[in-house]
Amino acid sequence: MALMRLFLILLLVLNALAFAAIQGWLGSTPPQGEPERVGNQLHPERIRFATDSVTELPTPPAGGDTPPGAPSEQASPTPALDRAATAQADTPDPAAEQPCVAWSGLGTDEANRLVARLQAAAINARQISIDTPNSWWVRVPPQGGREQAERKVKELKALGVSDFFIVQDAGPNQFAISLGLFKTEAAANQQLAQLRNKGVRSAGVAPRMSTQYRVEANASAERLTSFTNADTRLDAARGTCQP
Repeated sequence: MALMRLFLILLLVLNALAFAAIQGWLGSTPPQGEPERVGNQLHPERIRFATDSVTELPTPPAGGDTPPGAPSEQASPTPALDRAATAQADTPDPAAEQPCVAWSGLGTDEANRLVARLQAAAINARQISIDTPNSWWVRVPPQGGREQAERKVKELKALGVSDFFIVQDAGPNQFAISLGLFKTEAAANQQLAQLRNKGVRSAGVAPRMSTQYRVEANASAERLTSFTNADTRLDAARGTCQP
């Protein structure tokens, strides 16, 4: 009986503690309902419950139509535009059909006068310079100064060479010793071979360059014919342009 009485007393104490905890007598906050919990939020006006009305989204139009404002595919060009573009591409360029004629082997003054006449006749002209060898030179290159050249002359005389002279003109060939000037490279090499047979080892062959000009012009055949008819020499000397 004593044990049963102790158990009942303990049960009463536990119930009393539970009741005190529920009422907040022990320092804890009593449990609150849903309205009180919402009121304790920082911004309760922003809370929405699941029972609030839901805005329905618009249903896309049937048939896959493009909504207003969406980009649409660009229409392909019309056949009329295609035909116009093709006709324009097939139209030949008048400037490309103009023949090109040329006058070659001109000196500086001749080329300048011809270009001026062509431009005065409203013909498009251009002047091209061409460096070509006009002769071949057998010579001993400059050895330094006059003293070295005179020493080389004595050596040539000792080898039996008598046809030479020292170049006096200022420039890169000053004090070179000329041993002959020839119109063809073959003739110059023949002279060099004869000098080698005499024991001359310092001589060589070099081209002598000259600048000539070629004038090219583009114009219609009628205009070129009218231009060259005024001067028979121009008509006889003209040729075709080089690619």
